[in-house]
Amino acid sequence: MLDLGNDEAEMDIDAGAFWTSPNPDHVSFNPEDASQMVEMGWASVDFSLTTPQQRSDLQQTGHNLTAPPNLAIPGPESPIRASVDGNSQLQLQGEEARGTYLSSNMHHPAQALSLDSRSRLSNTSPNALPAPMPADMEHLITFPGSDAFDGSPQSSGIGAGSVLGDGLDWPAEFSLDSKPGWSNQVIGLSSESDPFLLRHYLYNVHDTHPMFRLHFRKILDDKDMQTQIEEQSVPVGNVPLQFMMVNEEIWQDGLKSVERIVSGPHTEESDLKLLNEIVPNELGSRLLKLYTQCVHPRFPVLSLSDLSQLLTDDCCIGIKSTVFALAAPFTFLDDELSVSKGYSQLPTENLWAIAYRNYLRLSQFSHLSLLQLSLLLLEMPPLNFAVAESPNPWALSCSALAIAESLGLNIDPLNWRLPRHEIILRRRLWWLTYVQHIWHALVFGRTSHIDDAAWDVSRLSPDDFEGTDHPDPDVKNAIKQHIPTIMAMSDLSTIAADILKQFYTLKAIRQTSSLTSLLDRAKPLRKRMETWMKGQSVLSKATSDLNDDDLEKSAPLRLSHITLEILIYRALLRPLSYGALQSAEQNREPTSFIFENCYACAKVAVEFVAALNAKHFSNYWHPHARYQLCYISTFILMNFAQSATQEAALRNKALLSKWRDSLRSLSRAWPLAKLATMRLDAVFWKGLSAVVHGAGPDNPASRLLKEQGSQTSGQG
Repeated sequence: MLDLGNDEAEMDIDAGAFWTSPNPDHVSFNPEDASQMVEMGWASVDFSLTTPQQRSDLQQTGHNLTAPPNLAIPGPESPIRASVDGNSQLQLQGEEARGTYLSSNMHHPAQALSLDSRSRLSNTSPNALPAPMPADMEHLITFPGSDAFDGSPQSSGIGAGSVLGDGLDWPAEFSLDSKPGWSNQVIGLSSESDPFLLRHYLYNVHDTHPMFRLHFRKILDDKDMQTQIEEQSVPVGNVPLQFMMVNEEIWQDGLKSVERIVSGPHTEESDLKLLNEIVPNELGSRLLKLYTQCVHPRFPVLSLSDLSQLLTDDCCIGIKSTVFALAAPFTFLDDELSVSKGYSQLPTENLWAIAYRNYLRLSQFSHLSLLQLSLLLLEMPPLNFAVAESPNPWALSCSALAIAESLGLNIDPLNWRLPRHEIILRRRLWWLTYVQHIWHALVFGRTSHIDDAAWDVSRLSPDDFEGTDHPDPDVKNAIKQHIPTIMAMSDLSTIAADILKQFYTLKAIRQTSSLTSLLDRAKPLRKRMETWMKGQSVLSKATSDLNDDDLEKSAPLRLSHITLEILIYRALLRPLSYGALQSAEQNREPTSFIFENCYACAKVAVEFVAALNAKHFSNYWHPHARYQLCYISTFILMNFAQSATQEAALRNKALLSKWRDSLRSLSRAWPLAKLATMRLDAVFWKGLSAVVHGAGPDNPASRLLKEQGSQTSGQG
């Protein structure tokens, strides 16, 4: 067994203790060092997991159902069960009608009628079945029992094969876009709400997991999951698919922000006048100093020349507004502003409105300032820290990438005939754009729009940064301190991009359904992570061994590293559902080490965040850090839902409780922790049993919750 006595050291240094001995004839699970962990010949080990047989030979009821004229009645080969009105079932057999409709006493999509046959069905039988889908559409959706599940690359799309008819009239309750006051967006594979965790959730008859102002709507089930719910007849596919249904009331702050932007006859001259009224010269100079000390060293999107001209009329109005807005949270570090702005807060909402209007004007032209403003706008703090953003930041991130490519920043300018300060600014801007885009793609669960074949800019070096000789010693020290961190974050983001490509695209999931294939892809990525970590001395130490200064400068980088560790382990957990493990014939010992390391990774994450204090909270953090905290919650919930033993379930639940306590305390002092706190509180409000429901009533997590519930009832 692994020595998990020092989980954090294991994650920070060895990072991945499930990698085993390279001996193909004898599997050893006690590696002496990290090098053995990545050299294991996984191709020689059979980790494939079998899928339980679909239930067949269903008992036919005594009702006589009339099929529509366009339904091909199958032959006697493959049994199918179809529910029509919740009471009557027809046992069909054959190759053309594929799928399983399970009985329900409530209306379900299985009852949908084809548009071209409703009139005829109304005169025949209310229990008629939908028509089969044309052959050219069969690749879209697959139902249990379909022989289209061959795992071949030709099975494109989310699913393959169908029994749905052409032009089905689904009930209005199942519409995604016609519910007044509710927005919808697909839940991406890499987002903090993991679709492979959501496959375990309890859904109602409308395929919805309702919460307060955010619901999860299930569209496709995972074809590899054993069906535990008798009423379920949702289509299945290679990838579980859900949508997030958001009550638009929670985005009213954003709507008001847009109204501020577009209201009134604003011109550039009127915006400049408004900006000067909000931020007079003296206040502007103080805010600029705070920005240069607190924000610029961590996010050098502007050159020193840009900063020196910021208070002049030649500076871009939008950039000036964003600089003042981003500096506003640090007024407590200025003696005068700490007092004066303690009574009268700076109206940052008006500053951001000015910046957005200026962005629209600048977008008619093509200058580096347009990209700089785009990147600064992406740093805008959320209007409500407890609410996830609309798709707008992702759209702006894609726009920033398009602007960067239009300006040629995807081409290395090292040998160009340009002033040196412009060359290094272009290089920094490309890498800042790259980092922003990759992490927005990751946390929003979207596919990166960066094509590896379309850019060629070498890694950042210390020579790409200005300010190491800055006259202000505080600024100079801050810049020197964060240059290695920015370079490390750029390198880490290239690994993040490959993790997205290898594990979090539809194509990648279709090609890596088995544990063996997942491990084959994970091994080189893990090796790159280890190589990267060796270059970061501060990350080689456990959190408990770091002093405040080390933790302060490395905290965002460490959180990003933990997020990528979680993403790799999340991918490895996909085929390791409790039902799949129970039906697997292979040696289960390798999977036990994956579970052990998942727990170790989660424990490291919890201990790291718990070590942060007010000094760390007061530093500059990128807005996407709040989603990174949500990843920890999702990961612990995933570990709990897929616990292989009762002991593991108990341990994961205890860690979940510890994490929840930490989040609740953190969110009181750190606004970025509010979203993760709200999300986890919602899970407990609905009940943990609803999270593990799809894993089956006999899985260890469900049994533990039942036992603890019985004990509580007995004590009451």
